Amino acid sequence: MQTDYIDKLLIVTGGSLDIDWAKFFLKDKNYDYIIAADSGLSHIKNLGLVPNFILGDYDSVNPEVLEYFKGFDIKTYPREKDYTDTHLALITAIKLSPRHITILGATGSRLDHSLTSIGNLKALLDLDISSEIVDPHNKIYLVAEGEKHIIKKSEQYGDYVSLQPLGDKMLISLEGFYYPLEKCEVKTGLSLTQSNEISADEGVITVHEGIAIVVEARD
Repeated sequence: MQTDYIDKLLIVTGGSLDIDWAKFFLKDKNYDYIIAADSGLSHIKNLGLVPNFILGDYDSVNPEVLEYFKGFDIKTYPREKDYTDTHLALITAIKLSPRHITILGATGSRLDHSLTSIGNLKALLDLDISSEIVDPHNKIYLVAEGEKHIIKKSEQYGDYVSLQPLGDKMLISLEGFYYPLEKCEVKTGLSLTQSNEISADEGVITVHEGIAIVVEARD
């Protein structure tokens, strides 16, 4: 496994992935290391990417796809295991100490997998590794306690910005938003911070306490 410095790392996992969208999203983006997680290997092939590392149990991967990648750096896990393939990919990625991780294919029809993948981002946050889960309609990431995060309106992923606490509650301030907030406590389950919009050149999210799940969303 490569041990050189890695700035940006891409994980492609086996959830739903619009290949045409993914090709557009990846255009002009460069990654130092690419991990294919289980049936994400099929997505990798369809995208024309070259993975640095392949892992999974491959129970849902076409044998022809596995044959195509024969000879690559590949690790096989048992079907019955304690971690999802996406989680295993993140564990592998952490060992490489990248600065940033982008995950594609982590959302889709299996909401349980989507929720688990969002929760997995906490381990990266604890290690000061920035990360994001991206699909055609959402960019999802975490903002830590004591952190100020700026979203430039010209660069935002979608028209809407929604926040929920990762945990019981969070204390946040929002500047440059249509609905601004000043040190507002938001508890889990409240919809106060749903579907906000940036009204200035940039929106500023300050997390005073707790951890915020941020979703930049578009219809």
